[in-house]
Amino acid sequence: MSNTLNRLGSVLDKTQRTIATIVTVNPNGTTLVEYSDSSRSIALGDSVQQGAVYVENGRIMGAAPTLPYTEIEV
Repeated sequence: MSNTLNRLGSVLDKTQRTIATIVTVNPNGTTLVEYSDSSRSIALGDSVQQGAVYVENGRIMGAAPTLPYTEIEV
């Protein structure tokens, strides 16, 4: 079982990438961001001052387009 799980893990990308909205940019090089589920976290980086950003493994990678968001429950 673990051998199959290890093989699957080696194929899958471990990078977590998501889009978040900037709440505040801190003077220490970090940014408070808010995700679509209303959770917040501190991300490393202050290259984008407002709007939406790509967050990858807790780091701001760059600006993201601000697109409309709709959640549909099934």
